[in-house]
Amino acid sequence: MLKTTLAAAAAASLFALGACGQTTTVESDSPSEDVGAAMEEAGDNIEEAADQAGDEIEEAGDNAADAVDDATDGNPNTNP
Repeated sequence: MLKTTLAAAAAASLFALGACGQTTTVESDSPSEDVGAAMEEAGDNIEEAADQAGDEIEEAGDNAADAVDDATDGNPNTNP
């Protein structure tokens, strides 16, 4: 009797466990396409950020050069 009860309990627990894992959603045809697209987008975002950082650094350098020129141009009205 105990073996039958344990076997029934084991079967019931397997069915319960199987029912829990049945919720699956598929948003696209291929997960690898999603990963590839996400990686490409991340690469594009990194490239854009690097370009913006380079532009900001270049502008800061130009501003520093302009400041040095303004400070040393021989004009008595220039405050270094």
